[in-house]
Amino acid sequence: MADINIRGRATFEGQANMPVFVVDGSQVSAEYVYDMDMNDIESVTVLKDASASALYGAKASAGVIVITTKALKGGKLKLNYSGTLRLSTPDLHDYHLLNAGQKLEYERLAGLFSDSDPSRQYALDREYARLFNEVQNGVDTDWLSKPLRNAVSQAHSLSIDGGDERAKYNLGVRYGKDAGVMKGSDRTRLSTNFKLSYNVSGKFFVSNTATISSITSNDSPYGDFVTWVRQNPYENPYDAEGELRKSFYHDLANPLYEASLGSYGKRNTFDFLNTTNVQVWMGEKFRLDGDFSINRSKQDTRRFVSPFSYNEIRSKSSDQRGSLTDEWVNTTTYQGKVMLSYNSYFMKKLFLTAMGGSSIESSSVDAAGYKSIGFYSDKLGHPGFATSYDLTGRPTGSDTRSTGVGFFVNANTIWDNKYFLDLICRYEGSSKFGRNSRFAPFWSAGGGWNLHNEKFMKGLPIQLLKLRASIGYLGNINFNPYQALTTYSYNSTYNYGKGTGAVPMTIGNPDLKWERTLSTNVGVDFTAFRGRLDLSADYYVKNTDNLLLDITKAPSVGVATSRENIGEVENKGFEMRVRTIPIQNKDWQWSLGFTYSYNKNKIKKISNALREENEKNLAKGGVAPLPVYEEGQSLTAIKVVPSAGIGPVTGQEVFIKRDGSYTFVYDPSDKVIFGDTNPYGVGAVNSYLTYRNFSLSASFQYSFGGSLYNETLASKVEGANPIYNADRRVLSDRWKEMGTIAKYKRIDDTTPPNQTSRFIQKNNYLRMSSLSLSYEVPVAWIQKYGLKRMYLELLTNDLFYISTAKRERGLSYPYDRSIEFSLRFSL
Repeated sequence: MADINIRGRATFEGQANMPVFVVDGSQVSAEYVYDMDMNDIESVTVLKDASASALYGAKASAGVIVITTKALKGGKLKLNYSGTLRLSTPDLHDYHLLNAGQKLEYERLAGLFSDSDPSRQYALDREYARLFNEVQNGVDTDWLSKPLRNAVSQAHSLSIDGGDERAKYNLGVRYGKDAGVMKGSDRTRLSTNFKLSYNVSGKFFVSNTATISSITSNDSPYGDFVTWVRQNPYENPYDAEGELRKSFYHDLANPLYEASLGSYGKRNTFDFLNTTNVQVWMGEKFRLDGDFSINRSKQDTRRFVSPFSYNEIRSKSSDQRGSLTDEWVNTTTYQGKVMLSYNSYFMKKLFLTAMGGSSIESSSVDAAGYKSIGFYSDKLGHPGFATSYDLTGRPTGSDTRSTGVGFFVNANTIWDNKYFLDLICRYEGSSKFGRNSRFAPFWSAGGGWNLHNEKFMKGLPIQLLKLRASIGYLGNINFNPYQALTTYSYNSTYNYGKGTGAVPMTIGNPDLKWERTLSTNVGVDFTAFRGRLDLSADYYVKNTDNLLLDITKAPSVGVATSRENIGEVENKGFEMRVRTIPIQNKDWQWSLGFTYSYNKNKIKKISNALREENEKNLAKGGVAPLPVYEEGQSLTAIKVVPSAGIGPVTGQEVFIKRDGSYTFVYDPSDKVIFGDTNPYGVGAVNSYLTYRNFSLSASFQYSFGGSLYNETLASKVEGANPIYNADRRVLSDRWKEMGTIAKYKRIDDTTPPNQTSRFIQKNNYLRMSSLSLSYEVPVAWIQKYGLKRMYLELLTNDLFYISTAKRERGLSYPYDRSIEFSLRFSL
């Protein structure tokens, strides 16, 4: 699941930066949203500023995405169908690997066939001759194609709805099977939902929505795609008899053989969500609202490794080969809210809405897992056929519970449809924080001016001109439920006369406070020329204090760190959205949309534990530098040692020290900021063209100004291990002999690369995310078949991706391009 950040990162911990997802008033997971039927969605609203987000104040510091499904329409019984057929093909344009001859030459230049021991050299010469003959005989295996396929997916949705003025209903069933481009991978969804509402106009309204879904996912038996990227093209997966070989030169397992075994990975997820809403009118001005929801999910994961796997055979005894890992997670969440609202006009021009209420929430997560080993058949991958449990480990698991309660008062007023003011106050409590600081206040104030309703604006071709501003505090509770408590773990090595000893895992902090973000926003909304020009712009500042971080404790305490509030982060940014309609007449309409956003963050305060972690991260090697967080710098800054390039005489890298001098000795203390992954701008361009019943739309995404540390260069070019296949630049761009002007160090140097500025590149990209053509069939053509509406659509996704950074993408699972055909009708 992709990371989503709204207006920058507010914390150091990635998961805490995810926005809150709300569907019809109930908070749900990102996975639940991913599996929703897009045809059921009425609107998606992203709440960003304090005035809007404060409705969810204790959770809203990272933003809120509110999804509203389509309302019940009632009327005569109607049947609706939606079907999609999609063809996906692998996208491998980012891979530029060596062919068989090039790979063998690379190994020779890297010194893999040279040895000072004559007997060993003789064996290497024979192996080189064998491989050379294989290449001369035409062996050049295309390993990337072996685990891939053109995948066909399908999705179907069928629903009926109807009712009268009081009672309305909708019953729907959805089935979908997404086939992945890696063989054997798929995801099957089956869900049903039932919506029912009853309304007595002006007196009473009740609605209930229940959704049950089952999802089965199968991992590809071919494993991670990176395994196939690393395979040597001079190896034939089959022997002379046509049988799959188990292993290759360099003692590498044959992944095609591994895929033929009974190894597997699968997940089963069951999810139930029920939401009930009740509204009772008490006269014309008062209304009592109640919302209650329950969400229960269960996920079971099972991964089996065949005992006949080459890696199992070469490293384990026969009774220890093969493994089965079982894991499960059960989650239950209850949410409830009751609210009394009042609205009325005063002095004919002042309209006031006020409301107050309370909300409660309870969540529990029960997770467990264990590993069994020792299987004698890959056809019997069940715990009952294992010889034992994994004696090197132990069962895993956790049982966490958290509760929350909140009280709120809101007031919204508008005078003469010109001036408006919104006030929100919340008092929230959560069990996730220290017992002395479980409650915290959150508030927001927002106001604006509808200039277009002023007399001096009359006669101008402006339909909307709104100035607005807001300020307020938002919170974040996306943390470990027991972070403020002292927890212990039993340890069997501490056995005493009266029992087994326990050691502290975490030290509690009764004063642990809420993270709070002070969000300030000013903006303008503008619409003119009868809606043909629409513009919205915002400038914001977000200051997050009391950041939860680990701080170092003295050795005598018994644990290395404890959780405390000791960090501050600031985000500033600008957002703009423009939509224009250049063409609009009886038959034609063309609209263009453009979005742009920029965010800059700065660390204002960190903990002493984080400073010590920074020192460790600076010194650690590896393919890419680890993050280093320092006060006054960006959360996304990249720190590396400046490089002067590769010396043409020695083929070694020349480093630039902090004092500006040059050296051949790498020193991580010379690291400086040399780039930032945060771009100068990111956004989208959308075009929507209609001609009568035809519609053509295109969407593009762009980003510019950001940098990245190119791990392909660091691990597949300069840092390439010559026993595996590599990027072609390993031959063309590395130093080979004295006087060579090269980008990367000598080709026979197989030591890990140093983290230097040579691997930092600008990450400017343009991506065509979708192109679609749709047609609405005229009603006159379909009425005789009993149909009321029919749509046909042809859609393509990810047609191209252009980037200034040349790197391999999708190493765990390859990217794909797809084309799909959709049919929707109702009768």
